[in-house]
Amino acid sequence: MKKTLLFVLILLLFSNLVSGQTNGQLTVGFKTTTYNGAEAPKHILAVWVTKADGTFVKTLMAYTVTTKYRQYLTKWKSATNSTYNMVDAVTGATLTSHGTRSCTWDCTDVAKVVQPDGDYRINVEFTEASAAGKIATISFTKNATPASTFTTITSSTNVSSISVVWSPVNTAVDNIDYEKYYKIYPNPVSSVLFVTGSDIREVSLYDMQGKNILNITENQLDFSQYKPGNYLIKIRSDKGIVMRTAIKK
Repeated sequence: MKKTLLFVLILLLFSNLVSGQTNGQLTVGFKTTTYNGAEAPKHILAVWVTKADGTFVKTLMAYTVTTKYRQYLTKWKSATNSTYNMVDAVTGATLTSHGTRSCTWDCTDVAKVVQPDGDYRINVEFTEASAAGKIATISFTKNATPASTFTTITSSTNVSSISVVWSPVNTAVDNIDYEKYYKIYPNPVSSVLFVTGSDIREVSLYDMQGKNILNITENQLDFSQYKPGNYLIKIRSDKGIVMRTAIKK
């Protein structure tokens, strides 16, 4: 019985390695600007993940509470087969101004299943009118190697400053509630940002272009010298890697 159980465990482990389902977190940053649509600067926006073949995976962000206008996010509508699936997405009302935003993907689909390694696409779409608006699409590769590079599939002058930071984690460790154990505060921050959590080995600071600005082994970062905007915080612990987004006021 014990030998059979051991064999099953080994088989499951081998299967997971072969399938290449690296766990981790992708942080996406971008900036939108107006194209002077009929309702500008008000706009609705959606960010979602698809596989390289266009198969919908998950919506990451959706600022479109008013349902009658969602149809004008035409690419998102098509990707979700008109369901506008927002499981686990960051959601909100119509945006009243443009600027820099960021969101994360935990490598799972709407059923919370970790997706296989490979090429994926991140889509950012917004509209300022009762008509199709602007969209930008990039491609990145999900695997066991950290990366901040991507390939532009569809570009738009109104969706710029795109950045990605892919942080794979050690899938051999136990799953933990990252939101519960690793936090940053105050956020937004004007001077000192504190990082809380157990077994923290290193804290790294990145700008939204993926450039590494600072690496420390302490639990606080001095933001007073940095320009206002969004920044990425990478927390490396014994349990894996956690990404956070900090806003400098």
